[in-house]
Amino acid sequence: MNEQDIVHEVLGMENLAEGKMKGRLVVFLLGQTGMSLSRLESLKYRPIKSSPNYPDVIPSQWSITSFKSVILGQETGIHVKAYQPDIIVFEASVLIEDLLSDSVLDLKRELVTEGQKMLNQYNCNMDFCEEYSVYCVSEYKGDPEVFVTTFGDKIVSHLKNERLPLDKEELNSTLSYHLKYARDDMAIVDWDGAFLFDPNGLFEENIELFQTANLQLLRYRTLDKKLDERLSATLGFQRGRPGSLLRSGKVRDSLLEIMQIRTESILETEQVEYPIKLIGDWYSAKLYNLMSKKFHLDTWKGNIDKKLDTIEDIYSMAAENFAISSKNRAEFLLLGGWFILLAGWSILLVVEILTR
Repeated sequence: MNEQDIVHEVLGMENLAEGKMKGRLVVFLLGQTGMSLSRLESLKYRPIKSSPNYPDVIPSQWSITSFKSVILGQETGIHVKAYQPDIIVFEASVLIEDLLSDSVLDLKRELVTEGQKMLNQYNCNMDFCEEYSVYCVSEYKGDPEVFVTTFGDKIVSHLKNERLPLDKEELNSTLSYHLKYARDDMAIVDWDGAFLFDPNGLFEENIELFQTANLQLLRYRTLDKKLDERLSATLGFQRGRPGSLLRSGKVRDSLLEIMQIRTESILETEQVEYPIKLIGDWYSAKLYNLMSKKFHLDTWKGNIDKKLDTIEDIYSMAAENFAISSKNRAEFLLLGGWFILLAGWSILLVVEILTR
């Protein structure tokens, strides 16, 4: 059977002629809120593939609300969820007859707009918002690599939200970030989106894993911003009035704050990433590692660690300088005391001599 016959079997004559790919589009956004997210219902997804169950490894999602809406004439299921303590997740899902249609790009943009409105309702910081799109293809037969061979240019264009033709090198580079578990499934991962192929339509576990990776990226971005602000504050602190006791209190408070930031960084990021990576060569760990590389999570973590080290070094040196300054002031006061004492004894001696 040649490649064209395989394509006919997978897509059908009608869909092949029209260049269609039926499936489901899932768009989600994550934002950080200052609102209380207590008393929410926890969500648990059952593992799909034969890989270890990791309910206690990745953060639990908590349900807020679900409803149906019509967006650009498409019935859309919307689910608002949360990660404790302060992350809102907007997830929109819609069935589409042709995932590769240019109109899908317009629909994605509208879904993102709806997600931004929802995050605004929960007072999320829109300067730090992660958005991602997942194209879920099911109800086909055969190896999904046929899809990639036939529609690779359109797949990449939709992943990158581009309508213009892309260079072959860019196409090959994007399509190289893929993972296969079974003979008839595939995951193609990019920065802004992914294509998932599963003939049985079982996508929830992978979508949750994509959301976890975006959660990590959002946390790294917000933490990086916090450290940039701390560095700016440090420069202002260094220009302050030397020898001030208030300044020494700021050094102590800042050191405590940096210790707290580093602790939060470990608790909120490494407790998720390392257990997933340590699962081994299972599908979930491989997929997360692929996303981690595409999102440059290790680079973000390395930059954050460097900034934390830099700030700690600055404040540690400042604390040492204050310790030395305090010691010098104590010695000066001691010498001054001895000088006053000697002067007093000298005056008493002179007075005694004069009164004789």
